[in-house]
Amino acid sequence: MKVLGGLALLLAAPATAKIDPRYAMNVTAYHLHPTKTGARPINMDTGDAEGDLYFYLDEFLLPLECVNAASKDNFSGGDCKNPERVDPDLVVSKVDLEVDSRFTAYSACNLCNGTDPFSRKPCVIGTYTCDCEGLWCNKGHVGKSNISQKFAPAATTPKCGDSMNRTCGSARQHVKDCGVCMARNAIELLGKDTCRPADLFRYCTSGGHGHFGHQCSATSHDWECWRSNLPRKTGGFWYSTLKEGQCQENSATGSCGWKIRSMTSVRNDCLQEKLMTAVEGAGQDCFGACGPRNATSPCWIGCFFDTVLGPKARNSTVVGGLPTATLVSAFTSSFDAEAQGAASKHHHILGYPSMWECIPIRLKAISARTCSAPCACQAYLQVL
Repeated sequence: MKVLGGLALLLAAPATAKIDPRYAMNVTAYHLHPTKTGARPINMDTGDAEGDLYFYLDEFLLPLECVNAASKDNFSGGDCKNPERVDPDLVVSKVDLEVDSRFTAYSACNLCNGTDPFSRKPCVIGTYTCDCEGLWCNKGHVGKSNISQKFAPAATTPKCGDSMNRTCGSARQHVKDCGVCMARNAIELLGKDTCRPADLFRYCTSGGHGHFGHQCSATSHDWECWRSNLPRKTGGFWYSTLKEGQCQENSATGSCGWKIRSMTSVRNDCLQEKLMTAVEGAGQDCFGACGPRNATSPCWIGCFFDTVLGPKARNSTVVGGLPTATLVSAFTSSFDAEAQGAASKHHHILGYPSMWECIPIRLKAISARTCSAPCACQAYLQVL
């Protein structure tokens, strides 16, 4: 029954609904997710190549972050239990979208592990929950967030800082209460007190010391500084695509905000291998001193981020290292037709190879777990 259901999806006619042509634009987005959730980014967050690279590189910090007892108790500790980071069967999907360019405020969508990380309310495990990060989110449009402005903004002005402390300082240690306070006072803070949205977000999620608002210094842990500097390195954008905005076949022109043009998925271990190999090649002397690859060892992780961000990024906001374009190329190369094999050259509805080409390849590779043509066919796991 699963196979028949999957084939029916692949053979279905593509949606004919149209984005308002006056505002239509194409966006190529990426997202890391468990295979079982499927590649369609319904109530999910994605990013352009640079934006998703920021999210992806943070994954290499987990062995250090998650042994730190303090990190498990504050807001950042959610990463250590985030299914989109620690699920044993992760894939990375490339989704070509057509969107309405009238973007709205971004919604943070997370795969529920029992509790919504923002509202702290119970949620259904295995479903996505989305929380608007602005004063208001138009669910019919795509949300957009600037990574540099959000995670590596200029310092908060003294006037804004004083206003936030006076207004919501008593709630700062509690993300939910602080967020409610900021929402109630946002108009005043963003107006006459000259605060920016990033100031409000950073104030509540930092709690004075946490992951998003942390300011790297000489006394910080290396992993805290690396995490703080990643958005300075990559920049980019994140997108949120809510169910209410997805175009359906019978949607009237201009009544929806996004639709899928094609999709391709590769196994996370395939992409991870390419990225690690590229970074190791650029920092051979450092990695050589660590011995055989052990991506969980402090030595290997230190070499990785020294090569990516430059050695000064361990205890300052001075970022160097590999060119961002080199990292983006390594990140996206797994989706190249040459890297995926001949099957990837035949993208049909939703960007899959033809089912007759891919099914026997995938069946043959189930036990081998190889990363050439079967990686191109990995997308079939979303529907078979």
